[in-house]
Amino acid sequence: MSGKSGCIDASGPWSKRRSITGAFQPRPTATHWLSFSGCSPCKPAHPMFTLPRLSRRRLIAGLAALPPMAAAHATSQVTRVVIAFPPGGTSTASMRPLLAPLTAALGGPVHLDYKPGAGGDVAALTVVGAPADGRTLLFGHAGPLAINHYLLSQHFFDPLKDLAPVAQVISFPIVVCAHERLKITRLEDVVAAGRNRALVTGSSGNGSIQHLASEVLRRALGFPTLHIPFAGGGPLQEALVKGALDVVCETGSNVVQHLREGRLQTIGVMARERLAILPDVPTFAELGLHGLDIAAWFGLLAPAATAPSVVQQIAAATLHALALPDVRTAMMEIGGLPAPLGPAEFAAKIAAEDTRWEKVIREAQIAPLGTATGLRTR
Repeated sequence: MSGKSGCIDASGPWSKRRSITGAFQPRPTATHWLSFSGCSPCKPAHPMFTLPRLSRRRLIAGLAALPPMAAAHATSQVTRVVIAFPPGGTSTASMRPLLAPLTAALGGPVHLDYKPGAGGDVAALTVVGAPADGRTLLFGHAGPLAINHYLLSQHFFDPLKDLAPVAQVISFPIVVCAHERLKITRLEDVVAAGRNRALVTGSSGNGSIQHLASEVLRRALGFPTLHIPFAGGGPLQEALVKGALDVVCETGSNVVQHLREGRLQTIGVMARERLAILPDVPTFAELGLHGLDIAAWFGLLAPAATAPSVVQQIAAATLHALALPDVRTAMMEIGGLPAPLGPAEFAAKIAAEDTRWEKVIREAQIAPLGTATGLRTR
Protein backbone atom coordinates (compact mmCIF):
# COMPACT_ATOMS: atom_id res chain seq x y z
CA MET A 1 0.00 0.00 0.00
CA SER A 2 1.49 3.31 -1.01
CA GLY A 3 1.90 5.93 1.68
CA LYS A 4 1.11 8.75 -0.75
CA SER A 5 -2.33 7.72 -1.87
CA GLY A 6 -4.49 9.83 0.38
CA CYS A 7 -5.58 11.08 3.80
CA ILE A 8 -6.26 9.01 6.91
CA ASP A 9 -9.51 9.41 8.85
CA ALA A 10 -8.57 8.33 12.41
CA SER A 11 -11.96 9.06 13.91
CA GLY A 12 -12.64 5.59 15.28
CA PRO A 13 -11.41 2.05 15.70
CA TRP A 14 -12.88 1.01 12.35
CA SER A 15 -11.79 4.12 10.46
CA LYS A 16 -10.88 3.83 6.78
CA ARG A 17 -8.85 5.90 4.35
CA ARG A 18 -9.96 7.37 1.06
CA SER A 19 -7.63 6.94 -1.90
CA ILE A 20 -7.16 9.62 -4.56
CA THR A 21 -9.65 7.69 -6.69
CA GLY A 22 -12.34 8.11 -4.00
CA ALA A 23 -12.47 4.44 -3.01
CA PHE A 24 -12.21 3.44 0.64
CA GLN A 25 -9.30 1.23 1.64
CA PRO A 26 -8.69 -0.63 4.93
CA ARG A 27 -7.01 1.20 7.77
CA PRO A 28 -3.19 0.90 7.43
CA THR A 29 -1.15 -1.33 9.67
CA ALA A 30 1.28 -0.06 12.30
CA THR A 31 4.09 -0.28 9.74
CA HIS A 32 2.10 1.85 7.28
CA TRP A 33 1.45 4.43 9.99
CA LEU A 34 5.18 4.79 10.52
CA SER A 35 6.11 4.93 6.85
CA PHE A 36 3.21 7.12 5.68
CA SER A 37 4.47 10.51 4.59
CA GLY A 38 1.06 12.15 4.83
CA CYS A 39 -0.67 14.99 3.07
CA SER A 40 -0.44 18.53 4.39
CA PRO A 41 -3.72 18.59 6.38
CA CYS A 42 -2.69 15.40 8.21
CA LYS A 43 0.74 16.42 9.37
CA PRO A 44 -0.31 18.67 12.29
CA ALA A 45 -2.54 15.90 13.67
CA HIS A 46 0.06 13.16 13.23
CA PRO A 47 3.50 14.23 14.42
CA MET A 48 4.91 10.81 13.54
CA PHE A 49 4.61 11.71 9.88
CA THR A 50 7.57 14.06 10.29
CA LEU A 51 9.90 11.08 10.90
CA PRO A 52 12.75 10.76 8.40
CA ARG A 53 11.74 8.71 5.38
CA LEU A 54 12.76 5.06 5.88
CA SER A 55 12.40 2.12 3.60
CA ARG A 56 9.93 -0.46 4.80
CA ARG A 57 12.63 -3.14 4.84
CA ARG A 58 15.00 -1.05 6.98
CA LEU A 59 12.21 -0.10 9.39
CA ILE A 60 11.10 -3.70 9.96
CA ALA A 61 14.69 -4.85 10.37
CA GLY A 62 15.29 -2.12 12.94
CA LEU A 63 12.20 -3.02 14.96
CA ALA A 64 13.12 -6.71 14.90
CA ALA A 65 16.53 -5.90 16.36
CA LEU A 66 15.05 -4.14 19.38
CA PRO A 67 14.43 -5.95 22.71
CA PRO A 68 10.81 -7.19 23.08
CA MET A 69 9.65 -4.28 25.27
CA ALA A 70 11.37 -1.63 23.18
CA ALA A 71 10.02 -3.03 19.91
CA ALA A 72 6.50 -3.12 21.31
CA HIS A 73 6.79 0.44 22.58
CA ALA A 74 8.63 2.11 19.74
CA THR A 75 5.87 4.68 19.32
CA SER A 76 5.12 5.38 23.00
CA GLN A 77 7.16 5.25 26.18
CA VAL A 78 4.38 5.96 28.68
CA THR A 79 3.01 3.06 30.73
CA ARG A 80 -0.55 3.60 31.94
CA VAL A 81 -1.69 1.81 35.10
CA VAL A 82 -5.48 1.81 35.33
CA ILE A 83 -6.85 1.97 38.88
CA ALA A 84 -10.43 1.11 39.84
CA PHE A 85 -10.72 3.65 42.65
CA PRO A 86 -10.66 7.46 42.92
CA PRO A 87 -7.29 9.18 43.44
CA GLY A 88 -5.73 9.38 46.88
CA GLY A 89 -6.84 6.04 48.32
CA THR A 90 -5.14 2.77 49.15
CA SER A 91 -4.49 1.93 45.50
CA THR A 92 -2.64 5.20 44.95
CA ALA A 93 -0.59 4.70 48.11
CA SER A 94 0.23 1.14 47.01
CA MET A 95 1.44 2.11 43.54
CA ARG A 96 3.34 5.24 44.53
CA PRO A 97 6.46 3.42 45.85
CA LEU A 98 6.68 1.49 42.57
CA LEU A 99 6.56 4.47 40.21
CA ALA A 100 10.25 5.38 40.29
CA PRO A 101 11.69 1.84 39.97
CA LEU A 102 9.19 0.88 37.25
CA THR A 103 9.88 4.10 35.33
CA ALA A 104 13.58 3.25 35.32
CA ALA A 105 13.02 -0.38 34.35
CA LEU A 106 10.39 0.14 31.64
CA GLY A 107 12.11 3.01 29.87
CA GLY A 108 9.50 5.72 30.38
CA PRO A 109 7.14 7.35 32.87
CA VAL A 110 4.40 5.38 34.61
CA HIS A 111 1.10 7.25 34.84
CA LEU A 112 -1.85 6.36 37.08
CA ASP A 113 -5.23 6.48 35.32
CA TYR A 114 -8.29 6.36 37.57
CA LYS A 115 -11.41 4.59 36.25
CA PRO A 116 -13.74 3.91 39.21
CA GLY A 117 -17.14 2.31 38.75
CA ALA A 118 -19.04 -1.00 38.71
CA GLY A 119 -16.96 -2.52 41.50
CA GLY A 120 -13.80 -2.31 39.43
CA ASP A 121 -15.25 -3.57 36.15
CA VAL A 122 -14.91 -0.20 34.40
CA ALA A 123 -11.16 -0.23 34.98
CA ALA A 124 -10.86 -3.89 34.01
CA LEU A 125 -12.78 -3.39 30.76
CA THR A 126 -10.55 -0.44 29.92
CA VAL A 127 -7.55 -2.76 29.98
CA VAL A 128 -9.30 -5.71 28.33
CA GLY A 129 -9.94 -3.49 25.30
CA ALA A 130 -6.53 -1.80 25.27
CA PRO A 131 -3.70 -2.59 22.83
CA ALA A 132 -1.74 -5.64 23.95
CA ASP A 133 1.60 -3.84 23.91
CA GLY A 134 2.43 -3.86 27.62
CA ARG A 135 1.82 -0.14 27.98
CA THR A 136 -1.65 -0.41 29.54
CA LEU A 137 -1.89 -2.35 32.78
CA LEU A 138 -4.63 -2.95 35.33
CA PHE A 139 -3.98 -2.55 39.04
CA GLY A 140 -6.59 -5.18 39.76
CA HIS A 141 -8.17 -6.56 42.92
CA ALA A 142 -10.50 -9.39 43.89
CA GLY A 143 -13.68 -7.50 42.91
CA PRO A 144 -13.37 -7.55 39.10
CA LEU A 145 -11.07 -10.58 39.07
CA ALA A 146 -12.76 -13.13 41.35
CA ILE A 147 -16.10 -11.82 42.69
CA ASN A 148 -18.09 -9.53 40.39
CA HIS A 149 -18.92 -12.10 37.72
CA TYR A 150 -20.92 -14.00 40.37
CA LEU A 151 -22.77 -10.93 41.60
CA LEU A 152 -23.48 -8.72 38.59
CA SER A 153 -26.46 -9.69 36.47
CA GLN A 154 -24.52 -8.46 33.42
CA HIS A 155 -20.81 -9.09 33.10
CA PHE A 156 -18.87 -8.37 29.92
CA PHE A 157 -15.53 -10.13 30.30
CA ASP A 158 -13.96 -13.26 31.74
CA PRO A 159 -11.13 -12.30 34.10
CA LEU A 160 -9.49 -15.70 33.73
CA LYS A 161 -9.40 -15.48 29.93
CA ASP A 162 -9.35 -11.81 28.97
CA LEU A 163 -6.48 -10.64 31.19
CA ALA A 164 -2.91 -11.83 31.60
CA PRO A 165 -1.67 -11.80 35.21
CA VAL A 166 1.71 -10.06 35.48
CA ALA A 167 2.54 -9.82 39.18
CA GLN A 168 0.80 -9.60 42.53
CA VAL A 169 2.01 -6.52 44.37
CA ILE A 170 0.51 -6.09 47.84
CA SER A 171 -2.12 -7.42 50.20
CA PHE A 172 -4.05 -5.74 53.00
CA PRO A 173 -5.15 -8.29 55.59
CA ILE A 174 -8.60 -7.82 57.07
CA VAL A 175 -8.81 -6.65 60.67
CA VAL A 176 -11.92 -7.48 62.72
CA CYS A 177 -12.97 -4.55 64.94
CA ALA A 178 -15.82 -3.77 67.32
CA HIS A 179 -17.17 -0.38 68.34
CA GLU A 180 -15.85 0.78 71.69
CA ARG A 181 -19.37 1.01 73.19
CA LEU A 182 -19.59 -2.79 73.21
CA LYS A 183 -16.51 -3.10 75.42
CA ILE A 184 -15.36 -6.06 73.35
CA THR A 185 -11.64 -6.81 73.43
CA ARG A 186 -11.50 -10.59 73.01
CA LEU A 187 -12.83 -13.13 70.55
CA GLU A 188 -14.86 -14.72 73.36
CA ASP A 189 -16.62 -11.38 73.91
CA VAL A 190 -17.75 -11.32 70.28
CA VAL A 191 -19.17 -14.83 70.55
CA ALA A 192 -20.97 -13.97 73.79
CA ALA A 193 -22.46 -10.80 72.30
CA GLY A 194 -23.62 -12.74 69.25
CA ARG A 195 -25.59 -15.17 71.40
CA ASN A 196 -27.85 -12.40 72.66
CA ARG A 197 -28.71 -10.73 69.34
CA ALA A 198 -27.65 -10.44 65.74
CA LEU A 199 -24.56 -8.26 65.51
CA VAL A 200 -24.82 -5.44 62.99
CA THR A 201 -21.98 -5.40 60.49
CA GLY A 202 -21.39 -3.40 57.35
CA SER A 203 -19.29 -3.15 54.23
CA SER A 204 -18.48 -0.81 51.37
CA GLY A 205 -20.94 -2.68 49.17
CA ASN A 206 -22.75 -5.95 48.58
CA GLY A 207 -20.21 -8.60 47.68
CA SER A 208 -17.22 -6.48 48.69
CA ILE A 209 -14.28 -8.12 50.42
CA GLN A 210 -15.51 -6.71 53.77
CA HIS A 211 -18.92 -8.29 53.21
CA LEU A 212 -17.51 -11.68 52.27
CA ALA A 213 -15.04 -11.59 55.17
CA SER A 214 -17.89 -10.95 57.61
CA GLU A 215 -19.75 -13.95 56.15
CA VAL A 216 -16.69 -16.14 56.66
CA LEU A 217 -16.35 -14.88 60.24
CA ARG A 218 -20.06 -15.39 60.97
CA ARG A 219 -19.94 -18.99 59.79
CA ALA A 220 -16.73 -19.70 61.72
CA LEU A 221 -18.08 -18.31 65.02
CA GLY A 222 -21.66 -19.50 64.55
CA PHE A 223 -23.71 -16.40 65.40
CA PRO A 224 -26.18 -14.35 63.32
CA THR A 225 -25.33 -10.99 61.81
CA LEU A 226 -27.24 -8.22 60.07
CA HIS A 227 -25.27 -6.92 57.11
CA ILE A 228 -25.68 -3.32 55.90
CA PRO A 229 -24.04 -2.51 52.55
CA PHE A 230 -22.95 1.12 52.16
CA ALA A 231 -22.20 3.04 48.99
CA GLY A 232 -18.42 3.02 49.37
CA GLY A 233 -15.79 3.15 52.06
CA GLY A 234 -16.51 6.72 53.18
CA PRO A 235 -20.10 6.11 54.34
CA LEU A 236 -18.98 2.83 55.93
CA GLN A 237 -16.31 4.60 57.99
CA GLU A 238 -18.75 7.29 59.06
CA ALA A 239 -21.35 4.75 60.21
CA LEU A 240 -18.73 2.76 62.06
CA VAL A 241 -17.34 5.74 63.96
CA LYS A 242 -20.83 6.95 64.88
CA GLY A 243 -21.69 3.58 66.43
CA ALA A 244 -24.23 2.42 63.85
CA LEU A 245 -22.32 -0.85 63.46
CA ASP A 246 -21.27 -3.40 66.07
CA VAL A 247 -18.53 -5.28 64.25
CA VAL A 248 -16.74 -4.65 60.98
CA CYS A 249 -14.17 -6.49 58.87
CA GLU A 250 -11.93 -3.87 57.30
CA THR A 251 -8.36 -3.42 56.13
CA GLY A 252 -5.96 -2.19 58.78
CA SER A 253 -5.08 0.90 56.76
CA ASN A 254 -8.72 2.05 56.94
CA VAL A 255 -9.19 1.59 60.70
CA VAL A 256 -5.79 2.25 62.24
CA GLN A 257 -6.56 5.90 63.01
CA HIS A 258 -9.88 5.01 64.67
CA LEU A 259 -8.10 2.38 66.73
CA ARG A 260 -5.47 4.84 67.91
CA GLU A 261 -8.20 7.30 68.90
CA GLY A 262 -10.01 4.64 70.92
CA ARG A 263 -13.19 4.60 68.84
CA LEU A 264 -12.73 0.94 67.91
CA GLN A 265 -11.42 -2.17 69.61
CA THR A 266 -9.51 -4.82 67.66
CA ILE A 267 -10.36 -8.51 67.84
CA GLY A 268 -7.83 -10.06 65.47
CA VAL A 269 -6.12 -9.97 62.09
CA MET A 270 -7.19 -12.33 59.30
CA ALA A 271 -3.61 -13.11 58.29
CA ARG A 272 -0.72 -15.45 58.95
CA GLU A 273 1.41 -12.69 60.42
CA ARG A 274 0.79 -9.55 62.44
CA LEU A 275 0.68 -6.14 60.82
CA ALA A 276 3.52 -3.67 61.27
CA ILE A 277 1.03 -0.87 61.96
CA LEU A 278 -0.83 -3.02 64.55
CA PRO A 279 1.91 -5.12 66.14
CA ASP A 280 -0.10 -5.85 69.31
CA VAL A 281 -3.13 -7.30 67.49
CA PRO A 282 -2.99 -11.13 67.28
CA THR A 283 -3.82 -13.14 64.19
CA PHE A 284 -6.85 -15.42 64.24
CA ALA A 285 -4.48 -18.38 64.00
CA GLU A 286 -2.96 -17.23 67.29
CA LEU A 287 -6.48 -17.11 68.71
CA GLY A 288 -7.11 -20.72 67.68
CA LEU A 289 -9.10 -20.13 64.47
CA HIS A 290 -7.29 -21.37 61.38
CA GLY A 291 -8.18 -20.93 57.71
CA LEU A 292 -9.44 -17.34 58.14
CA ASP A 293 -6.73 -15.64 56.09
CA ILE A 294 -8.51 -12.95 54.08
CA ALA A 295 -6.96 -9.89 52.49
CA ALA A 296 -7.68 -7.21 49.94
CA TRP A 297 -4.93 -7.93 47.41
CA PHE A 298 -3.77 -6.00 44.37
CA GLY A 299 -1.69 -6.85 41.34
CA LEU A 300 -0.82 -5.89 37.79
CA LEU A 301 -2.49 -7.47 34.76
CA ALA A 302 -2.21 -6.87 31.02
CA PRO A 303 -4.53 -7.56 28.08
CA ALA A 304 -4.68 -11.29 27.37
CA ALA A 305 -2.94 -11.06 23.99
CA THR A 306 0.18 -9.42 25.43
CA ALA A 307 3.32 -11.29 24.39
CA PRO A 308 4.64 -13.60 27.15
CA SER A 309 8.08 -12.02 26.83
CA VAL A 310 6.60 -8.59 27.55
CA VAL A 311 4.63 -9.95 30.51
CA GLN A 312 7.76 -11.56 31.90
CA GLN A 313 9.80 -8.37 31.54
CA ILE A 314 7.19 -6.25 33.36
CA ALA A 315 6.90 -8.96 36.02
CA ALA A 316 10.67 -9.04 36.53
CA ALA A 317 10.75 -5.25 36.92
CA THR A 318 7.87 -5.35 39.41
CA LEU A 319 9.29 -8.18 41.50
CA HIS A 320 12.69 -6.46 41.58
CA ALA A 321 11.02 -3.26 42.83
CA LEU A 322 9.11 -5.17 45.53
CA ALA A 323 12.41 -6.49 46.89
CA LEU A 324 13.78 -2.97 47.48
CA PRO A 325 13.86 -2.08 51.21
CA ASP A 326 12.40 1.39 50.69
CA VAL A 327 9.46 -0.01 48.71
CA ARG A 328 8.74 -2.71 51.30
CA THR A 329 8.90 -0.21 54.16
CA ALA A 330 6.56 2.22 52.40
CA MET A 331 4.00 -0.55 51.84
CA MET A 332 4.11 -1.79 55.42
CA GLU A 333 3.68 1.76 56.72
CA ILE A 334 0.26 1.96 55.05
CA GLY A 335 -0.87 -1.35 56.53
CA GLY A 336 0.02 -3.58 53.61
CA LEU A 337 2.22 -6.60 53.16
CA PRO A 338 4.42 -6.79 50.06
CA ALA A 339 3.13 -9.88 48.29
CA PRO A 340 5.30 -10.59 45.25
CA LEU A 341 4.00 -13.29 42.93
CA GLY A 342 5.06 -13.87 39.32
CA PRO A 343 2.68 -14.43 36.39
CA ALA A 344 2.03 -18.16 36.94
CA GLU A 345 1.71 -17.86 40.72
CA PHE A 346 -0.57 -14.82 40.43
CA ALA A 347 -2.78 -16.63 37.91
CA ALA A 348 -3.09 -19.55 40.33
CA LYS A 349 -3.93 -17.14 43.16
CA ILE A 350 -6.73 -15.54 41.13
CA ALA A 351 -8.17 -18.94 40.20
CA ALA A 352 -8.10 -20.06 43.83
CA GLU A 353 -9.78 -16.86 44.99
CA ASP A 354 -12.43 -17.29 42.29
CA THR A 355 -13.24 -20.77 43.60
CA ARG A 356 -13.21 -19.62 47.22
CA TRP A 357 -15.55 -16.67 46.78
CA GLU A 358 -17.97 -18.54 44.55
CA LYS A 359 -18.44 -21.03 47.40
CA VAL A 360 -18.92 -18.29 50.02
CA ILE A 361 -21.39 -16.38 47.82
CA ARG A 362 -23.37 -19.56 47.11
CA GLU A 363 -23.51 -20.70 50.73
CA ALA A 364 -24.41 -17.22 51.99
CA GLN A 365 -27.09 -16.99 49.27
CA ILE A 366 -25.99 -13.51 48.24
CA ALA A 367 -28.24 -12.58 45.33
CA PRO A 368 -26.62 -10.99 42.26
CA LEU A 369 -27.27 -7.29 41.80
CA GLY A 370 -30.10 -6.70 39.38
CA THR A 371 -31.75 -10.07 40.08
CA ALA A 372 -34.09 -11.39 42.72
CA THR A 373 -32.27 -14.64 43.60
CA GLY A 374 -29.81 -17.08 42.20
CA LEU A 375 -26.06 -17.18 41.75
CA ARG A 376 -24.53 -16.35 38.42
CA THR A 377 -22.41 -19.05 36.87
CA ARG A 378 -19.63 -18.75 34.32
